Amino acid sequence: MGERIKQVRVGKLPFNQTDVKTLKMALEEKLDDLGITKEDLDLLKKLKKKGLRPNEILNLSKALAHKTVQEKKDYYIGKSHVKFGIISDGHRGNINYDPKLMEYACQEFSKAKVDFVIDAGDIMDGWYQNRPQSLFEQNAIGLDQQLNLAVKEMSQIKQKLYYITGNHEYNTFMRGAGIEVGSYLEELLIKNKVKAVFLGNAEGDIKLRSGTTIKILHPDGGTAYALSYRPQKIIESLEGGKKPNVLIIGHYHKAEYLFYRNVHCFQAGTLCGQTKFMKGKAIPAHKGFWIVELFTRKGGQIDKITPQFYPAYD
Repeated sequence: MGERIKQVRVGKLPFNQTDVKTLKMALEEKLDDLGITKEDLDLLKKLKKKGLRPNEILNLSKALAHKTVQEKKDYYIGKSHVKFGIISDGHRGNINYDPKLMEYACQEFSKAKVDFVIDAGDIMDGWYQNRPQSLFEQNAIGLDQQLNLAVKEMSQIKQKLYYITGNHEYNTFMRGAGIEVGSYLEELLIKNKVKAVFLGNAEGDIKLRSGTTIKILHPDGGTAYALSYRPQKIIESLEGGKKPNVLIIGHYHKAEYLFYRNVHCFQAGTLCGQTKFMKGKAIPAHKGFWIVELFTRKGGQIDKITPQFYPAYD
């Protein structure tokens, strides 16, 4: 008699060992195509031991093939390398706002392939009722006109946009009419297909997946004679162990990079030219925007940072 072929049974059909190996390889390829991992199979084995019927396990395996990973919140972004743009203090509605500079910034952000854009506040000029003369320096008056202008201009941003509002929005629209214009703007921008995320008034944090924290700040009060004085005092006021890795400061209309107390600090610059008030006080406006490249490691440490400022001139 010839050699007896050893057979095993799979279900009700007999297969020899070669067939079983071929079938196993085919099944592994199919499972891989479906996206079912070894961990998924281990789970199915445990479920079988719990007494689930084959058809129940089959239905569950189909569900596993279509499983999705729950994403983090919107402000958790990037990996060990990110590139982002910074704009601030557009004061849209003021006649000194520079729409050509905004257009140029958006073009450069796209050319540099930044991952996201940060706006550090005073997006709109607002309207101070105790400064009636300010109306003569505005070409968009009131909430509706300034909101429409902001949506139109910010819709040029093709990347995700993270922003805060500043003292001009808070001191006028919030105090005068009780409107949190940042949330309203976010809704309108999203309707206009802008990936906008409003982080809050005066302050907001962005968390990178590496653990790096980027804090956006729009303080109040006047500027100082020494360029770095205000940022230094702000950094000195931060509690030890809770300092951000990167601090972006709006409000002062200044452009500066400062590394102090292990904080990489940026004064964000401005998209608005020198106003009559600033001329009277001998306060310069540093028009321009930033593109910043970060290389980080787990735990938030920044191994390398490349800041680039794009100045603008009247």
